[in-house]
Amino acid sequence: MMENKQILVSNIDKIHTTEMGIERIKRNLELGTENVVEYCKKKMN
Repeated sequence: MMENKQILVSNIDKIHTTEMGIERIKRNLELGTENVVEYCKKKMN
C-alpha cells in the first residue's frame, strides 16, 4: 500500500481535471476554494 502512495506523490504534478470535474469535486467535498486541484494535491502530500 505504501508503494501506491509513493507512486501517487511522485506523479502529483500530473493530476488535473476538467471544468466539470472541478465543479463535481467542489460540490462533493463542499469546498469553498476555486483551486480544487491544488487543494487535493496538498491533502495527498
